[in-house]
Amino acid sequence: MQKLVAMLRVKDGILFVEEWLRCFEKLVDEIVMLDNGSTDGTYEILKRHPKVVDSIRTEGYNEGRDKNILYTMMRKRRPDWCLWLDIDEIFEPQLTRAHFDRLMNRKFVNKYGFRRFHFIDGEHFAGSGEYYFYTTIHDRVMWRENKSGYFENKILDSPNVKGIKGLKINTDFRLKHLGYISKELVDKKKEIYLDVIDPGKEASLQKMYLHNETKIKWLDDRNHPDVKSLNAQLNRHQLGSLLPRAKNKFFKLINKHFKRPALQTA
Repeated sequence: MQKLVAMLRVKDGILFVEEWLRCFEKLVDEIVMLDNGSTDGTYEILKRHPKVVDSIRTEGYNEGRDKNILYTMMRKRRPDWCLWLDIDEIFEPQLTRAHFDRLMNRKFVNKYGFRRFHFIDGEHFAGSGEYYFYTTIHDRVMWRENKSGYFENKILDSPNVKGIKGLKINTDFRLKHLGYISKELVDKKKEIYLDVIDPGKEASLQKMYLHNETKIKWLDDRNHPDVKSLNAQLNRHQLGSLLPRAKNKFFKLINKHFKRPALQTA
């Protein structure tokens, strides 16, 4: 049986911690946890859970540092497969360990992608605008452990591992992203990011508030016709965006390869 270990970096996740543990205790073998200064009891709850086999606390906001610390901790657990998700990201309830075992037992696949649905409230996710576009992308991954894997050493870093080569397959496994369900939660995130973000990008933080989004009702039933129809629609959107992105990438490579030095003028 393949060993699956989850990494969790968290600060003040009390609103989600119990649901997160109920989800992942049935899916993973072990959890390694890094707490970046919780004061609401999150650390203590996680620390007591039997699946949490290692933990550490850090100070000062630095995602790249913390993720590489966690990755080192996880490698000591000798995992076959690894998973990184945040405390506000929870798999749909119908998924079981058997679903993940079927993925991990495929010999020629090294990464699997999952979609996140960005919730506006407890029952609806964003169905228009930028966050709907993000939903079309499989932007969270589970990967086969390899010594080539690493996280970038950036204060604000992508949650996805780098350096894992090989075949990636995108799945229909859905993640509920609950971090935007209230203005209070977004305000807290904004306060954290304001301390570390480039001042020139401060305006981008306003996008965290989901204004004028179409509400789509979430259905837990993976096999419901509406869920299957939506997944098919998202797949079409994703395929439609691949061609122009591939075209742009191709021309960038061509221009870089054949780039000529600028002409000198008198």
